[in-house]
Amino acid sequence: MIRRPISRLLVLCLSVALLLSACAKPVDAPPLPTPPEETTIPVAETSVPTAVPAKMILVDPAGLSSAEIDAYLSAFAAENGLLLEKVTAPEIPAQGAETKIVVFLAAPANLADVVSASPDTQFIVSGAVDSDPLPNLSIIQTRAEDLAFMAGYLAMQISWDWRTAALIPNDVVGAAEKANAFENGARFVCGQCTPYFAPIVYFPLLAQESVNASLETWDVQINNLMLHFVNSYFVDPSMVKPEILDRLLGLADNIYNDVYLIGLNTAPAEQFTALIGFDVLPALQQLMPQALAGTGGLATAAQVRIVQNRDDSAVTPAKVDNFNRIAQDLAAGIIIPLSIP
Repeated sequence: MIRRPISRLLVLCLSVALLLSACAKPVDAPPLPTPPEETTIPVAETSVPTAVPAKMILVDPAGLSSAEIDAYLSAFAAENGLLLEKVTAPEIPAQGAETKIVVFLAAPANLADVVSASPDTQFIVSGAVDSDPLPNLSIIQTRAEDLAFMAGYLAMQISWDWRTAALIPNDVVGAAEKANAFENGARFVCGQCTPYFAPIVYFPLLAQESVNASLETWDVQINNLMLHFVNSYFVDPSMVKPEILDRLLGLADNIYNDVYLIGLNTAPAEQFTALIGFDVLPALQQLMPQALAGTGGLATAAQVRIVQNRDDSAVTPAKVDNFNRIAQDLAAGIIIPLSIP
């Protein structure tokens, strides 16, 4: 009877101790959720095409380009962000839109086909071109009559007493037009060109035979010119033969005067006082900006200039200035080289 309260007390103490130990035990935190692994979605690589640089092409198989033309085209290309490509083959394949301008310094035989094969490219072609207008073709005309006109003008300028003449065969291409333009160019200087001293005839004179005529046949014509004391001559390219040139220069002793020969720039320079030819640079400077802007179908004329002067006491600076002024008006169409029919 006495032990029962003690037993209960012990049980109570043990219960309290267990309860306290349970309260003191740390509570386990719930496990944190594991974040899902990041999934990298592969992105397909997109190939960006490399832009084709814009360019312009100079086609010059005959080597007609001058240092001035090369410098101008190089500067134009650099200023407008274009690559300049020079081609010496006579023809080029069809071009894409990246080719902005193609310059031909001599017209290809199949010009219409070349131009139509590249409709997104502007073409500038120099030469005696007979072509229908095309929206992507501009032409710099080089007219044989312009050369003959300016040859007559220069020969008359440097002649003594207006005594000038031309050797132009009567059976070469454009013979009649050349002769007519030469006469008009000479008379542009002096009108009727009547000499002061005898023998008195209207100058200029013409010596005309077949291009295949013998030297003896041509010598008859040259002797007639000698009798008229002619001292300045235009020699057509077809007559640039050593025996003809030597015969003309040999007249100096017979006429008691110097003999001056005017030729084209295709002739050897040694025996000529001056050579003339076409300068396409002013026309290029006019057409290039318009071609870059996409404007075609234009036409202009190349200007004639003195490409070599071996005697500036005869072809003086003042005469060169006059020559250039007349040549500029001729190219602009202000002067008509051929007689009105």
